[in-house]
Amino acid sequence: MTSVMHRAHAGSGKRPGRKLFMLGGVLVLVLVLAASVGVVAVTSANAATSPVLVGSASYSVLGGAAVTCTGSTTTTGAVGVSPGTSITGFPGPCTAGGGTHSNDASAIAAQADSLTAFGTLDQSCDHTYGAQDLTLISPLGPGVYCSTSSFTLSGNLTLTGSGVWIFKTASTIITSPGSSVTGGDPCNVWWRIGSSATLNTTTAFIGTVIAQNGVTALETGATLNGRVLALSAGTVTLDDNTITGPTCATSATTTTAPATTTTAPATTTTAPATTTTAPATTTTVPATTTTVPAKKKRKPSSTTTTTTVPTAPTSPISPSPVAVTG
Repeated sequence: MTSVMHRAHAGSGKRPGRKLFMLGGVLVLVLVLAASVGVVAVTSANAATSPVLVGSASYSVLGGAAVTCTGSTTTTGAVGVSPGTSITGFPGPCTAGGGTHSNDASAIAAQADSLTAFGTLDQSCDHTYGAQDLTLISPLGPGVYCSTSSFTLSGNLTLTGSGVWIFKTASTIITSPGSSVTGGDPCNVWWRIGSSATLNTTTAFIGTVIAQNGVTALETGATLNGRVLALSAGTVTLDDNTITGPTCATSATTTTAPATTTTAPATTTTAPATTTTAPATTTTVPATTTTVPAKKKRKPSSTTTTTTVPTAPTSPISPSPVAVTG
């Protein structure tokens, strides 16, 4: 029985070791694919959307309680405060490109608009973390990234692709000196901070930062391509910073012209009547003259009969004879 099974196995031409080799190859392929996932940007299933700023769109800095500036900070937009009234350091040594607004109508409208935007940014999370260093999960595609604690940034965060990025933290975001956020579109990068934000020295940051309370600080040399908005209880401190924009990313724009249907007006072409006058053809039939010899008729001969009628003598003149032609 054993010999029969052995012969049957040998006749099949299959070796158990070959199956193990194939399974090992599949396992290696799976491991390679799993390792490659680590270098692909984290993507999100939901499409994040940007708030539409109205009253606060023209502001680079907005404080709730106060705005304090030292050094030679420059902003391209306005600097304002509401409901507080304290703005120090402007117009000197700091410069506000859009002027300053201390709890005036413009600042009040900007504060209300910022609060609305803060609510709009409370969108469903695509990825949720505890305390998270964003550098460790870089690069990141568009989406909503949430922390139940706080965000930190120890180095670089690269944003890839096109879309909207929203970072929501229940507490704070604190960057390390020299850290940076690159890529993405500054007009579509949003930081919804439950407490306060600290951009450490020489940090290069992008996006709109909306902090609910506490002190939001841009420390010496930090730059921001975006804006910083502190809600009613928040204070903003600036120190030798440059705040621009946000300057939106430019991308190639493909313009598809709408299909145009051109209906040509019906054209009726009336061909001029053509009269063809065939040249008159005159056929001259040669006259045929048939000369029939005339029959000579004999004219009856004229017979002149002269009858002499005797006339009674009336005179001695002799009567002249009268010729009667019959």
